[in-house]
Amino acid sequence: MNQDKKKLLVSEDDLGLQKQLRWNFDAYEVLLAGDRESALAQVRRHEPAVITMDLGLPPDPDGATEGLAILQQILALAPDTKLIVLSGIKIMPMQ
Repeated sequence: MNQDKKKLLVSEDDLGLQKQLRWNFDAYEVLLAGDRESALAQVRRHEPAVITMDLGLPPDPDGATEGLAILQQILALAPDTKLIVLSGIKIMPMQ
């Protein structure tokens, strides 16, 4: 990898979206994480300048508990890191 590139962490469990985001951010050294623990390990090891994150991560892919927990932990570990939340919202029909 180019040492001059800033590091960007993509915290996303969908492999297709990981691939698209990696391609979209080719100006960065893109790091990948599919769950909270691996994302936190990447933050500790690489100190990325920017993190994109999905709120719906395993083991709660349909909710936001993992995403909100990781958000809180990243802010405590690296408060100067720029965070971008990219998350789909499922709308359930009214019954």
